[in-house]
Amino acid sequence: MKSKAFQIIQYILLLAVGVYLCVLFFNTLDFEGLKTKIASGNFYWFYLVMFVSIMVYTIRTLRWQMLIRSIGYETKFLNAFSALSISYFVSFVVPRLGEVTRCLSVKKQHDIPFMQLLGTVIIERIIDILSLIILLFLTLFLQFDQIMEFVKTNVFHPIYEKVLLKIVAGNITVLIIVCSLLLISVLLFFYFRKYIRERSPKLIVKFVEGLKEGITSVGKLKQKKLFIFYTILIWICYYLMTYFWFFVFEETSVLTWGACLSVLAIGTIGRSVPIQGGGMGAYHFLVTGIVVLYGFSETWGKDLATLIHAGQTFFTFVMGLLGLLIFGLSYWRMERR
Repeated sequence: MKSKAFQIIQYILLLAVGVYLCVLFFNTLDFEGLKTKIASGNFYWFYLVMFVSIMVYTIRTLRWQMLIRSIGYETKFLNAFSALSISYFVSFVVPRLGEVTRCLSVKKQHDIPFMQLLGTVIIERIIDILSLIILLFLTLFLQFDQIMEFVKTNVFHPIYEKVLLKIVAGNITVLIIVCSLLLISVLLFFYFRKYIRERSPKLIVKFVEGLKEGITSVGKLKQKKLFIFYTILIWICYYLMTYFWFFVFEETSVLTWGACLSVLAIGTIGRSVPIQGGGMGAYHFLVTGIVVLYGFSETWGKDLATLIHAGQTFFTFVMGLLGLLIFGLSYWRMERR
């Protein structure tokens, strides 16, 4: 009960943060100007973005099948593909729930132990995080001036001006808020440490063993080079999915490959924030800040961030519905046998 209550509170808080960021962002968005730009845009590039997005889903499915095969099980491509599509759709609404949904979908159709499936998904997430770290270092190395300016403008200055200066100046309200947040963080840490200790040891052992077997699946891969190739190809597709958006408008088509690298790296961080709607609000602010650093107005930054996020949202919903359809048909055929 405590766990469910916490999950509900967490969901509500994350939703509130997302809504707050969206309100801040869209209150200053020039919708009429955006409509005019959309009317004059070359949206053939949008179809190319959607094609590359389908390639990402396909490659991720093939890579996941390799991990599942390494723990001794086989899955049909369409079943794994539908599970992946559904998981992104669910994660869009409830962050992090998609991973569980993906495993349950495949377990329902192939009777593979849930914990082992979850282990393969976790190793995927670890690889994604490592890939993002490599991307961030590469971006920092190739676009050092722009990234440092972004961090200085959007991180250091706000903290210094809105928090530190007010505390030094004796602003009691800010001081109380900061101290309260620190206190809440400490209390939550001790509460969940106690909560974990009280859980059933047998359940924890079973959970850890299942995850361990799934995570060690990487070592059992027969085609490690192909797995690495798939991983690199996924991130190349992510890059193209961003870069092609620049050519929708003649004005933004002059943005360089370096700008795309920065938008991809910082934008991925925004999407990774566990806020409903694929990091809604957070993604918009971060991408806008990056585009501005490359010589464009804040208006263009907001328009581009809005279109990229909207396009990906549309694709996620379409693929989610397709995944549900495939899963429903597959499960119906399985029940008829």
